[in-house]
Amino acid sequence: MSDQNRVKPQRLYARVWSRVYQLLFLAYTTVLIWELFLGKYRSHGGPRRYNLTPLKTIESYIENYESFGVSIVLINLAGNIVAFMPLGFLLPLIFKRTRRLIAIIGIALLTSITAEICQYIFNVGGLDIDDVLLNTFGGVLGYLVYQSSRKLLPHRN
Repeated sequence: MSDQNRVKPQRLYARVWSRVYQLLFLAYTTVLIWELFLGKYRSHGGPRRYNLTPLKTIESYIENYESFGVSIVLINLAGNIVAFMPLGFLLPLIFKRTRRLIAIIGIALLTSITAEICQYIFNVGGLDIDDVLLNTFGGVLGYLVYQSSRKLLPHRN
C-alpha cells in the first residue's frame, strides 16, 4: 500500500473523531445551559442574591455542612467543579488555541462570570464569586485530565 493511500484513512479517522468531540461539546453545552438556567436546583423569583466575598460561601458550607446536609454541600461545591471539567477537557480536543492552560483558565473564568451574571439578571440563582472560583477550578481540572490522557485519546489534527 502506498503512502498516498495510507494518508486518506488517517485523515478520515481524525475527521470522525473531531466530529465526535464537537458533538460531545454540543451535548455538554446543552446540558450545562439547562442546569444553569432551568434545572431542578434553580430558584425562580424571590429576592436577588449575590456574594462578592471570595470563599465566603465555600467556608459557610464547610463550617455548617451538618445543617445544610452532605448532599447540598456536594451539589453546591463538587457540582460546580464537575460541571466545568468537560469544558477544560473538550475545548483542547476541538480548538488548537485552547491547548494551553492559560487559555482554559480564561475561557472557564469568562464563561462562569457570564453565567453568574445571567443567573442574577434572570433571577434563576444567585451571583456568587465562589461559584466562579469553583467553576474555573473545574475547568483547570478538566484540562489536567486532558493533558494526562492525551496519548490515550484517538488522534486529532
